[in-house]
Amino acid sequence: MFRTLRNHWKKSLFAFCAVSYGSKWSYDRYQANKIRAFYCRQASILGSQTFPSMNRLNRVAVLLNGKANNGKAKSLYDKTIFPLLHLIGLDVRVYRVDTITDPNGLTDLLTNKIEPNEISALMIVGGDGTLSELTPYLLESTVLENLPICIVPIGEHVSFARSLLPTTNKKKLHDDISLLCESVFALFNGTIVRSPLLKITTSDSDDKPIYASTFDFGHYSRLEQLQKRLWYFSYLKYPITSIYHFMTNSLTSVLASEQPAILYSRSCSGCLRCQPYLLEQYNLSQQQQQQQGQKTSFFSRVYQSKRTIVKSTPIVLSPPVENPDCGVEYCLNTEKQPIQIWTKLHGNENNIQVDFSDDLQRFNYDKEKYPKQSLYVQHLRFSPNTNLIPKQLLINHEKLKESDKLPNEYRIELSEKTLKFIQITDDLLLRNKSSIKATVNELEEDALEKKGIFLFPRRRHQHTQSS
Repeated sequence: MFRTLRNHWKKSLFAFCAVSYGSKWSYDRYQANKIRAFYCRQASILGSQTFPSMNRLNRVAVLLNGKANNGKAKSLYDKTIFPLLHLIGLDVRVYRVDTITDPNGLTDLLTNKIEPNEISALMIVGGDGTLSELTPYLLESTVLENLPICIVPIGEHVSFARSLLPTTNKKKLHDDISLLCESVFALFNGTIVRSPLLKITTSDSDDKPIYASTFDFGHYSRLEQLQKRLWYFSYLKYPITSIYHFMTNSLTSVLASEQPAILYSRSCSGCLRCQPYLLEQYNLSQQQQQQQGQKTSFFSRVYQSKRTIVKSTPIVLSPPVENPDCGVEYCLNTEKQPIQIWTKLHGNENNIQVDFSDDLQRFNYDKEKYPKQSLYVQHLRFSPNTNLIPKQLLINHEKLKESDKLPNEYRIELSEKTLKFIQITDDLLLRNKSSIKATVNELEEDALEKKGIFLFPRRRHQHTQSS
């Protein structure tokens, strides 16, 4: 046998690589199915529990982008998310976002078809691009703006979803099956947080604002795109892209030569300039305190003394002030012209994080070690180098669609309105190896069903199928 392997070493090497890859793929698939089976059992227990009518989710609208993750989002949803929603017993309505071709199709979908007044929560299945596409329509509706939104990170780029999920060692979140399953259970045990998005506007008044989670512009962004295209070179893609970028691109500034300046305003925690409604809230709280402090009549005091009254502690608001630096633009002083700008959210509702770099290290492949300086601002405004926009501008890690008219100015700030997102807690079921406790015994269910009483629609459906 050893002589056969030595004489046919090429075939033996190919067979060894194929068997190793197949074994690894089969083992990963087996582990993923085990995780799905565990969460399906927990979903079945959760679906058999009784909830008060005010706490029970009635209907969930799922906005699915089937083209996300290179067209794999639909199969991942069918294998992982849909069985859990079915076992829990939710009334799920699935709407494909990627199949809409009509310009007014999304408006009709989010205002009429999904029936916003009848649903209890929204579930967005996709990545940053799907969220960016739906955000303008969600912010326009007062009903959808106040609905809790659950994001299932089945997308190639999910920068915003990472802020709502626990830390994981997976580079791609859709490979972590447990987090995908936990995003469904977050409808019941998650926490609701309000968060804005980046609002990107241009100098052209006809262009609609773009809502995103990241904004990258410069030569490092170009290297990132080249590395993505040359993925088949494995680790050799890093030096190859560096050499190719050195030979084909000249190191120029990302700012326009006519206006080589970056204007920004300092962060503000909230004042009368940026949040004028604070004065109304303060006056309303003062009026409520005055009404509570007013003297009551003798008969009302005698009547109230015989009753047990739980006094609510009033919220004391500090008087709002006007920040003199709020909205005032400053010019960024740099020794060299910047060659890269990164803009992203960092968990604060009042400012955004902006990173600048004026040094290009082509053979530095660690993004965390790039030479850069950080700044927290309220808004950012600059005139871009229009020659670099087609290849070096990335919004949500994707290039913009080609257009004949390039903008002369970009303004980046936080959106005025916020959305309610469901955040997954760190207390994961699979990580803690815990199980949901059933509140109703199956024997009790069987005894009631013999009398023709069905507690849950799932059991009624099974009874009709068996009969």
